[in-house]
Amino acid sequence: MDTASDQPLAVLTPGCKVNLHLRIGPKREDGYHELETFFYPLPEPHDVLTIRTGTAGGGCVFSCDPPLPGDGPNLVERAYAEYAKASGFAPDIAVHLEKRIPAGAGLGGGSSDAAAMLRWLEDAAGDKALGETHLARIAVGLGADVPFFLLGEPAWAGGVGDELTPAQMDWGSMTLLLLDPHVHVSTGWAYGAWDGYVMENPAQRIPLTSKAAEHKKTLFPAGTVLGNDFERVVFSGFPALRRLKESLLAEGASVALLSGSGACLFGLFRSPEQAKKAGQRISATPPPGIERLDILCMLEA
Repeated sequence: MDTASDQPLAVLTPGCKVNLHLRIGPKREDGYHELETFFYPLPEPHDVLTIRTGTAGGGCVFSCDPPLPGDGPNLVERAYAEYAKASGFAPDIAVHLEKRIPAGAGLGGGSSDAAAMLRWLEDAAGDKALGETHLARIAVGLGADVPFFLLGEPAWAGGVGDELTPAQMDWGSMTLLLLDPHVHVSTGWAYGAWDGYVMENPAQRIPLTSKAAEHKKTLFPAGTVLGNDFERVVFSGFPALRRLKESLLAEGASVALLSGSGACLFGLFRSPEQAKKAGQRISATPPPGIERLDILCMLEA
């Protein structure tokens, strides 16, 4: 139990997202790709970010359980550094991240953590607060998904994911079932594979001409809009994920899609009972090539 002096300054629970639609456009000079996507936030699974008062002069001291891969600064530390540089607000804090959102899953966990850090700093900065426009510029510099998590509501996105148009979605009484196949797909690999794919298939190199505001606020009937360009290359590199999508459809999902660059997939079912039974059956007997399968979330409309 925390003592009075050890009480956290904040306990944040950054959630994740799925992409209910994702088209990949041309690669820009800055290395990013143009996108057209519909982001939908999910409350589960979520990470836990605990912020406590740190040692004087220590800046941001970060820890994580389980440890994050890589030796460089992670997105939470980078968010703190960029905010401090822009605002002059650099509180001495100890930040502990309990990682529950799987990495390499297409759920945006790292981006969500960074957005939560930025939002907390902005709320705590007082007269040094930057304002939403400046905050959004920092967010997109950290990653294409970070501006969406700052927004925190369903949205169509263009640009590199930073041109956001809030839009509520009519679920049509659907239930979303999110599955984790415990396969890691690198986002960098997925974009590289896509670039190779469009070089070999020039007809797929189509400029994105539709605007988010032109879309209806509903994504149903389901088959009219939903899709994910990444499936064309990720399923080739990870055939077990294609089989998992086929299993979701065989169990009655009206739609089954890879989220982001994967590896998580979700299905939309006509009832919670149907989604629950499908999740139980597929996780009990995963398709070949998947040794472990977890149900991460079941969200009713």
